[in-house]
Amino acid sequence: VKAAVLNVAGFCFQETYKEIESYLYTPRIKCPVIMLNGKYDVFFPLETSQKPMFDLLGTKKEDKKHYVYPSGHYVPRKELIREHLSWLEKYLN
Repeated sequence: VKAAVLNVAGFCFQETYKEIESYLYTPRIKCPVIMLNGKYDVFFPLETSQKPMFDLLGTKKEDKKHYVYPSGHYVPRKELIREHLSWLEKYLN
């Protein structure tokens, strides 16, 4: 994997098996990552879900970005497409 785009991502705080806990594997992600989220997401709250996931990514600081839009559990389509393509063009060319 050369680059990743995470659309409306964050940690989910439901009890599950340790083998599939995302917080244990997030630091292993080393490729460039962009996270696209809504500021008012009720499923992945900004402060308690999105930011902790972003901070735990094992990607170098200069190769990860977190874009937060003034929306809920979605990113407006135009912005999603623009940021997604821009990110992939930067890292896949």
